[in-house]
Amino acid sequence: MPAKTINVPKLTRRTVVASTAVAAGSVASIGRTTAAVKLPRTIRSRRTADRQASPTLVVAFKSDDAQKVRPLLDDYTRLTKVGFDVKQSPYDAFFADLNLNLTGHTGLYDVVSMDDPWVPQFAGGEFIRPLDGMLSERGATIDDFVPELLALGDFPSGSGIRGIPWVGNVQVFAWRTDVLDELGFGRPVTWDDVVLAAQAITEAKQSSGLYAFGLRGVPGNSATTSFLPVLRGYGTDIFANGNWEPQLTSDLAVQAMSTHVALAELSPDGVDVTDHEKNGRNMASGRIAMSADIWPDLLLPIFDPVVSQVAGNVAIGVEPAQEGVAPLTMTGSWLLGIPAASTRAEAAVDFVLWFTAPEQQKRLLLEQQIPATRISVLNDPEAVEQFSFLPGLLAASRRAKPRPRTALYPLVEQILGLHVAQAVAGKIDGQQALINSNDEIRALMEREGQLK
Repeated sequence: MPAKTINVPKLTRRTVVASTAVAAGSVASIGRTTAAVKLPRTIRSRRTADRQASPTLVVAFKSDDAQKVRPLLDDYTRLTKVGFDVKQSPYDAFFADLNLNLTGHTGLYDVVSMDDPWVPQFAGGEFIRPLDGMLSERGATIDDFVPELLALGDFPSGSGIRGIPWVGNVQVFAWRTDVLDELGFGRPVTWDDVVLAAQAITEAKQSSGLYAFGLRGVPGNSATTSFLPVLRGYGTDIFANGNWEPQLTSDLAVQAMSTHVALAELSPDGVDVTDHEKNGRNMASGRIAMSADIWPDLLLPIFDPVVSQVAGNVAIGVEPAQEGVAPLTMTGSWLLGIPAASTRAEAAVDFVLWFTAPEQQKRLLLEQQIPATRISVLNDPEAVEQFSFLPGLLAASRRAKPRPRTALYPLVEQILGLHVAQAVAGKIDGQQALINSNDEIRALMEREGQLK
């Protein structure tokens, strides 16, 4: 759903340094395409100065993504003579690097990959170039992108596109149909249903090595991201609607935390060190029966009979929600943006348009298991034949809600994620974790001028 227009805070140097310090402290085989790789006419016909010079574009990707996109970069170089200098690092270090370089206007990068929660900081602070004019010049159409994912690059809402989505990540609820059917349960609809089913699974199956639920408990992004679907499923969120007043001490938030902690107790040992990849492996290996923190990059191996122990026995859908609460999913997409300080913007936007075209989106999906952001690719018969869950993923994308759209969100999730991690690890009471989070987040929002 499109983000609401909000007042974007002025990013202070203190905020930049603080968010960078927090991030820094946190811590498929490649096949060849059978389709011809074509260069769009709008790119073939361009004769801009930076294109004539056959520039080398400096592009930045998260480490695991950098390896997956390399074949496409090599093909683009063969087609255009445009070279690439690829910079990469793991998630937290990657954010810290982009934070310093974009807000510092260093001009080091020409194209950067951004997690959608980072867009309010980079786009809202005008560290990323607006693309509407350059897209219009080239006659580029963007109506094939999933609208809810495309809207993530329009910040503040209505100000214009500053990022083009290329990874269609949406958080979904996944469950073992064979296990729940055996125990007489249907699909869990509410969080009460989830807890009831989890207790029954634990009683019947834990002795055989099957745990009821899977979640992430690593402090920061991981712990926050696992908690948000539960929090939202109780009809509340980190902030109140329409303002930046945190509401983590509300009765609904306390109920959500109680459920989250109860499910953590029914998860495999080591929840405090379970990250994104490990949670996915737990599902694919048959170690867990349910999880509300499953993403498309994890679904691909879960549904692959070659590597999965549960292929054919897993279903996905929107997140559970209590009675009267609309069920949702959550975006976790990645977008390509062009830094405001880049001196090779014309060549950069040509590359971004080629890279996010349907042909390349399909290649990334089929060859590298990167979920598409284009409706045509998610509906493509060949792709659906290989990945049967794609129509469900498209439906989930249409009901996806982003994380709070504030430039301060990277700091917010570090605060909340620290205390949630302590709660699920049994080091602190869940209600106290919410009180601590609420106090610290409120102090942050006051300090940075979003609360008076």
